[in-house]
Amino acid sequence: MPITRAEAARLARRTGMPVDDFSVNNDGVRTLLNNAHTRACVFLLTDTADLNGEGMCSVYDIRPKGCQTYPYVLNERDEAVLDEGCPHRDAFDAPADDVATSLLNLEERIVQEGSAD
Repeated sequence: MPITRAEAARLARRTGMPVDDFSVNNDGVRTLLNNAHTRACVFLLTDTADLNGEGMCSVYDIRPKGCQTYPYVLNERDEAVLDEGCPHRDAFDAPADDVATSLLNLEERIVQEGSAD
């Protein structure tokens, strides 16, 4: 999940973790890491790799914008769609009209930050 610098800083402040412990910078785009054991986000409190296993987001109240809008993602035509990789995509309605705008704004911020590095 790509995150902005501001989101990374907020997560670091709240969790007390260094940014590099929960994310990696790939070509200027900071992305959340997954737990090696569970293959889920490092902030998901779970002890299983089962896709249907119980879990709770430990940073829910400050979760990044991409997490807030997931499983809605942009396709190659910049349209909001349900992520094909989401195992629970059938539980969600089609994206609302404003989701694409929100995701495009987020993508633009992340791209601008990456090009500034």
